[in-house]
Amino acid sequence: MEPLKTEVERSVIRPLTRLDAAYERFNISPPNGILFYGPPGTGKTLFARAIAGELDHPYLELSAGDIKSRWVNESTKQVNQLFAEAAQFDRCVIFIDEIDALLASRDNDLHREHAQVVNEFLAHLDADDPNYLVIAATNRAELLDEAATRRGRFDQQYELGLPDRDARAAIFRVRLDELPTGLDNNASRKMAEQTEGLSSADIVGIIDDAAMRAAERDADELTLEDLHMSLPDQPDQQS
Repeated sequence: MEPLKTEVERSVIRPLTRLDAAYERFNISPPNGILFYGPPGTGKTLFARAIAGELDHPYLELSAGDIKSRWVNESTKQVNQLFAEAAQFDRCVIFIDEIDALLASRDNDLHREHAQVVNEFLAHLDADDPNYLVIAATNRAELLDEAATRRGRFDQQYELGLPDRDARAAIFRVRLDELPTGLDNNASRKMAEQTEGLSSADIVGIIDDAAMRAAERDADELTLEDLHMSLPDQPDQQS
């Protein structure tokens, strides 16, 4: 996760916040679009929010389902309305989840309406408008229209995979530090070893469930047993 944060800082944050002579001298332009892809629950939305926070820009978040409509020409109008709303800000970040539902390959869709939506969206992305940065997320990057990932569009692409053991331990450590518990870093490492293959969201869910167990028995602290009982496929001794 840290290498990804470093790369986003280098390729996205700095060009957008340091429009100085050095960047102009080497013809370095801020990105128009950023694509995060990977399995569900790996933090794509959190990364988008973090970028908006780092840039201190207003943040518009929606899913492709908020734009697509079953009515003829309505989806195209929704696309135009989205960018018109973004234009009201001096700067803003637009985040669209499940972008594959909006920009699926035109080769696989025979509906003229879909092609019009893709064309309209890409036209706005091509506008190179400094007022907005478009960030999109998908679990199925292979479904995207090839034109969407060309240079000047979603050409900054980052894969967010499942966390490795160290990353899982860090998630446990950070989240447990926010709760009343006597557990140390060793407990976080033990839990990381037992959660291979789980996403960041899965791990947060385990901790939330463990906290609920501790609260239900009116405990002073969350224990390692609470965490163990909250692992997937564990028998619930309280039921």
